[in-house]
Amino acid sequence: MDGFIDLETYTISLIRINNALSKLEDSNTDEAEELFSESFKDLQKVYLEIVDDLNHNEVNMNEYYLFFQNGKQTFPHYIEALENIENKSESADNLINVFNNLNKIAEAFESEGYDEL
Repeated sequence: MDGFIDLETYTISLIRINNALSKLEDSNTDEAEELFSESFKDLQKVYLEIVDDLNHNEVNMNEYYLFFQNGKQTFPHYIEALENIENKSESADNLINVFNNLNKIAEAFESEGYDEL
C-alpha cells in the first residue's frame, strides 16, 4: 500500500487488451489468450492494491478521483468489448470480472463523493 495507483501497469494492461482484441480479429487466438492472461494478472493486482489503499485513511484521493472519473467511461467500454467475444476464454471472463469490480468502485466513489471517503 502506497496510496497511489500503479498507472503504468494499468496502462500496459489496457494496451495488451487492445492488442489481444486486434489479434482475435486476425484469428490469432493463442496470442490473444496469452495477452488476456497477462492483463488479467496485472489488472487483478492493481484492483487489489486499490481496494487495500481505499481501506486505509492516508490515500491520495485526487489521484483516485481522476482515475475513477476516467474509468467510468473506460471500464464499460472494455466490459462490452470483452463480452462480445465469441467463445470467450477464462482469461477474458476474468477480465470482465475485474472491470466490473473496478466499475462498481467507480460508481460508489462518485455516489459517495471523493471528499467523504
